[in-house]
Amino acid sequence: MTVTDVSGRVRIDLPCSGDHDRFAVVYAEGAPRVPAVVPCPECAAELPLHLERLTESGGLTGCLACGHPELSTRKDFPRALGIGIVVLAAVLVPFLPKWYPSLIAAAILDLLLHRFAPEVVVCYVCEAEHRGFPTSPRHPRFDRTIEERLRYGDRAVMGSPMRPGGTADAPEPEH
Repeated sequence: MTVTDVSGRVRIDLPCSGDHDRFAVVYAEGAPRVPAVVPCPECAAELPLHLERLTESGGLTGCLACGHPELSTRKDFPRALGIGIVVLAAVLVPFLPKWYPSLIAAAILDLLLHRFAPEVVVCYVCEAEHRGFPTSPRHPRFDRTIEERLRYGDRAVMGSPMRPGGTADAPEPEH
């Protein structure tokens, strides 16, 4: 398969096959330059990538780390930063005048940071993170029913059946 040239740097954080607490980070100058095999920096295990999950335009039809077709999209926003902003605003409340200006400023700052934060595509199965890839096909935000089905299988209380082709261009979850 040939992938047309896609400008921009991509990054994949994929779990090591031996230890899922370790992540190997892969950088490439665009989707066409993603290597087929990546060595784990910790244990030197060779981690093969599923390049068949790339579209002609460099988008993702599935996870490059494990090949699973179901992915979710979320904002690439450091949660610690968001929590830090709220905590700082809450600490400043007693020292500022009425109407809680620090909380209002924190909410506006948090909203702006979230609005302009880039998106990351995450695999439901191996939790690999894909950054910088084209947004077509688009993957919906996190869906608890998909996670339930993958984690618990037939015992899942609310697991929805897998869509043909995975989550590529699937509608957003209803909840």
